[in-house]
Parts: sequence; C-alpha cells; structure tokens
Amino acid sequence: MKGVILAIAPEARLVDLSHEVAPFHVEQGAFVVAQAVPHFPEGTIHLVVVDPGVGSARRALVARGRRAFYVGPDNGVLGPLLALDGPATVHAIGTPDFLPEGRSATFHGRDVFAPAAAHLALGKPLDAFGPTVDEDLARPFAGPEETAAGWTGAVLHVDRFGNLITNLPNTLADRLSAVEIAGRRLDVVPNYGALARGEPGAVPGSVERIEVFVREGSARDLLGAGVGTPVVGLKVP
Repeated sequence: MKGVILAIAPEARLVDLSHEVAPFHVEQGAFVVAQAVPHFPEGTIHLVVVDPGVGSARRALVARGRRAFYVGPDNGVLGPLLALDGPATVHAIGTPDFLPEGRSATFHGRDVFAPAAAHLALGKPLDAFGPTVDEDLARPFAGPEETAAGWTGAVLHVDRFGNLITNLPNTLADRLSAVEIAGRRLDVVPNYGALARGEPGAVPGSVERIEVFVREGSARDLLGAGVGTPVVGLKVP
C-alpha cells in the first residue's frame, strides 16, 4: 500500500497509526483513528483498512469531514469518524479509474483504497471517484449503558503495553467506586504510580476513556481480557 501511494504521490508523507488492530475488529480500527484525528493537521487523509468483507459487494468510500479526509470500506469503520468530524461529504468509489476490473478480491487496500488516498493527496476532487452517498453513514461509538448499579461497557482497544481501553468515559471517574472486569474488582486511581508494581487498577486515560492497567505489567495477560471484554463501572454508593 505504501509503495502504491508513493508511486502516485511521491511527496506524500506517510504515518503509521497502528499495526495492533485485532483482525476483523472494525470498531477497534475506527477507535485507533478517531483518537488520532485531532492531533494531525487539518486536511490529513486517514486511510482505514479493516475490511473483513473485502471482495464482496460492500462499497468503497472516500469522504471529507470538517477537519480531515477518510478512505475505507463501507462496513462501519468510517461511521464513528464521520460522527466525530461531520457533517461529512461522502462518495462511493465507482469510476473505472479507481475501481479497476483487475483488482484483487483479497487486497483492496492495495488496489482500491491506497490509490484513492494518493489521488486525494494530489488534489483530486471527491466527485471524480464516483457518486455521492446520500444516506447518513455517521455512527457514534457505542457508549456504556447506565444501570442501577453503574455503567456496563466493553473494552474498545488493547495497546502494546496490554492496557485495556474501555468505552467508559473519563467523566465518570469521580462517580465510580470501582471497575469490574474478568471477575476482578479494581480501584480507580489517579495515575499508574498510585499502585504497587504488578497490581491492577483503572485510571482515566489519555484518550478520554477509562483504561484498565497493571503497574509495569499487562492487564491483557493478567486478566485474560481483550477487545470486547465486558466491563462494569460501579457507582459510588
């Protein structure tokens, strides 16, 4: 994909956001991009290829939000990005120049999405790629559900340290007595250093969501948890 982009747009600056998205986890892919968008320059092109339906009839999309451009499959991976950066203009990639007959059935990242991103970098207008998509594709991330006891949510992402980033917003931190995950009840603390080495806890994280961690260890390994693992934030009595 990088080679394709650079062959078309040699002056493009390529930045890898992550190689840690779990296979087929569309929402995790969207989350990784969403937390990065505000920190990149306006007009950045974000190419997102988490594409379990590659080769099927699902559409390929290019979009422009208020801040950035987005390229990816129409499988929900762009929905949270369009919700955060909307209102957006979206086009389906459909012209022969950008949807070639000889494209692979298994690698649209190389044959469809990378060329589209490169041509966007060269200033190609959205309508050159194909027809406008009229329906609203914006879909916010699923939030936690409030219950009498607290808020039920799930792990959205696991970083390379094994920290479990949940969909519980940091704004709940002062209202929680503890977080329950994988059969453990964990205290909510202000920072990693508040616990002894090897101890698990929960902390308001840098992407505005509560994360479960182990001081100088891996919460993923200690708790056996991962993307999609349920998590409950318990209300202060």
